[in-house]
Amino acid sequence: MEYLGARGKKTVRLDDMRGSLFIVEVFSAYCVSCPKNVPVLNAVYASVEKDPLLRGRVKVFAIAIGNTAEEAKRYVAAHSLLFPVFTDYDFTIHDKLGRPRVPFTLYVKKTSKKKTVVGVHQGVLDSADFVLKNVRSSL
Repeated sequence: MEYLGARGKKTVRLDDMRGSLFIVEVFSAYCVSCPKNVPVLNAVYASVEKDPLLRGRVKVFAIAIGNTAEEAKRYVAAHSLLFPVFTDYDFTIHDKLGRPRVPFTLYVKKTSKKKTVVGVHQGVLDSADFVLKNVRSSL
């Protein structure tokens, strides 16, 4: 939670998080395609953290749709995710997003006045370079 700037909070909203661009991966622990995005997003996370122009501005996190905290924890351990994962056991967030099929990646830009979805990707991500190109064009 410290990574997102929301340490000590039980529930977290995008307004609570530090950063100006968020890469949000929506997945299910039981999706057979979802693990294919993990190495790509881990590479993006690592690249962002090494880049002084992106670090602190770009954040990566995931939302486990329909999964319990324990299911999400097992998924994180099994696939070695480097970024935070939240759960949406009751599908509240999933419903608000329009019930997308997973994996589903959102790029959300946050300014002091509003939050804007500046890009989406349905399915397996091509590469970390593909994601980072989208990140740089969205900042």
